[in-house]
Amino acid sequence: MNPGIQLGFGAWALGGRGWGAPGEERARTAAVRRAHERGVTFFDTAPTYGDGESERLLGNALRPFRDAVTIATKVGPHDDPRASLESSLSRLGTEYVDLAQLHEAGTRYEWSLERLHALIEQGKTRAIGLCNATAAQIARAAQIAPIATYQGSYNLFDRDVEQRELPLCRKLGLGFLAYRPLASGLLGGKYASAPHFADSDHRARIYWFKGREFARRSAVLDGLSHIAAQLQLPLPALALGWVLAQPAVGVVLAGARSAEQVDENLAGTGHLTPETVAEIDALVAAAFRPARATQPARVLSATWGPRERFIVESLDGTETYEAIAARWTDGADVPMVAAQVKVFVDQLADQGLVDPDA
Repeated sequence: MNPGIQLGFGAWALGGRGWGAPGEERARTAAVRRAHERGVTFFDTAPTYGDGESERLLGNALRPFRDAVTIATKVGPHDDPRASLESSLSRLGTEYVDLAQLHEAGTRYEWSLERLHALIEQGKTRAIGLCNATAAQIARAAQIAPIATYQGSYNLFDRDVEQRELPLCRKLGLGFLAYRPLASGLLGGKYASAPHFADSDHRARIYWFKGREFARRSAVLDGLSHIAAQLQLPLPALALGWVLAQPAVGVVLAGARSAEQVDENLAGTGHLTPETVAEIDALVAAAFRPARATQPARVLSATWGPRERFIVESLDGTETYEAIAARWTDGADVPMVAAQVKVFVDQLADQGLVDPDA
């Protein structure tokens, strides 16, 4: 673990919706209090997590310790910042939050950030931040208002932020908050086969729980389990330890619905050696070797849309999917992420349009 990096509590699942059966509220409350007992001081929530239920439960659980913890919440991209934050404060039972974040850089994110900044002066938040944005939007946001943090998805499988956002946060002096460090539970190692989630569960719409991507990640999980066993760590702890070892990361947001899950997560706050990190990276790299498009694919792509053509032209067997997505995003109005590249490459593979020996 790098000095200054801490494990925080991500409270999405705490809201009781979108993650399968919610479990008892008593157990979820116990998870928050156990995290505090174990030294976790950063708690991240949002009004959309269970339609405010996450904020309500978190506020009740932390009320006796309010001055000793950092509470972060969010404002939706289409919401009025003041009204949204005042509602959050009411549910949290506090006069202020330590960090108010714009949940997504939508079409009017500049307007939203200006109004979030005003809430600092009104004492409703001590700092503001941004989530789910491109590097260009982060740079622009830093010119508009004194943002303190950026929050993005980051785990040992999903590394888009390494291309642009993490280096930019380091350059601008922004704290980086990593969410989905366990890939929405996949890195818990509990799925021997592709799971089926109810339509109400957000994981039903995540591509890595199905098809070729699930198979690739499952192969990596086998190797990760072996490494974890050698280190006498639970698999989730190993995955969290990898994120905690990465430079420029400030807080790693791990969710939990029980005190036992909190203890399991905190087992990963120990130090992973550079050799262990390198071993993990090698496993991932071997499973996600960049594809090479065949000549027929290049010929066919001449009649396809610009995004598809760009991907095919980039598939040279050396460039990572994250790098391809970042290059597209640099010059396009609509961003691309590596997941979109992977899904499209799998479609090409099904048609025999990528080199199987690349």
